[in-house]
Amino acid sequence: MSALLSFALSPSRGFHSTLSTRIALNDAPPGCSTLVLYTLPPSIIVDRYELSDRDIAFELWGESNLELPVFAVNQSDVVLLLDVKPASNLQEAVVDVPVHVRYGPPHSGDTHQSIEVPPPMCFWACPRSGTLHRLPTFPIVSDAVAVDASSPFTPSPLIDSSNMLRPFGHFLVPETAPLLSAAKLEIPVGSVHDLPLVEAGTATVVVLAFLWLLYRSWTCANKLHAQHFKQQ
Repeated sequence: MSALLSFALSPSRGFHSTLSTRIALNDAPPGCSTLVLYTLPPSIIVDRYELSDRDIAFELWGESNLELPVFAVNQSDVVLLLDVKPASNLQEAVVDVPVHVRYGPPHSGDTHQSIEVPPPMCFWACPRSGTLHRLPTFPIVSDAVAVDASSPFTPSPLIDSSNMLRPFGHFLVPETAPLLSAAKLEIPVGSVHDLPLVEAGTATVVVLAFLWLLYRSWTCANKLHAQHFKQQ
């Protein structure tokens, strides 16, 4: 069955990166689909519109507000399910997912924070009937576990809320997880020691901007008033 070959973030520093997953493809049984399930920490942002622009078939669960910092969102994981549709006669497929990072809380010492992203799970999703009895004809199935929708090895409890998974009743997942370590992304964080200066600077800029707008409004009103008297 499909196997995870490599998994990496590139670049590995900064707030914008690409999650690249390389998958070994094998002939799926009739009616089965190759799916990839990502479980991402709440600090990771996946933009659904960005995925749509890339014509990727996906479902996404998690915080939808892209602007909030990590300490202002629900701390539950972001879950992304992708349907891999490779071209025919390919032995491998590479899935690239653009990701972004939320601003983290300021620290008292460290200037950078490391975020770990666990490797995804690749699996086959097969129809509720008419497929499993033919699976032994595929030698690769000896390295997999065939489970139904109630098994802890499936991507449950997403099944009930997933339009992509609902048509399927059986899932084939690797018997052992791939020995791939989590990908790491390093981002800069603010310092709590800079907060008083930042707050004072922000307040000053806001006041100056308000005064400048007030001045421009006053000068514009004077010009309009003068033009009005000239026309009279």
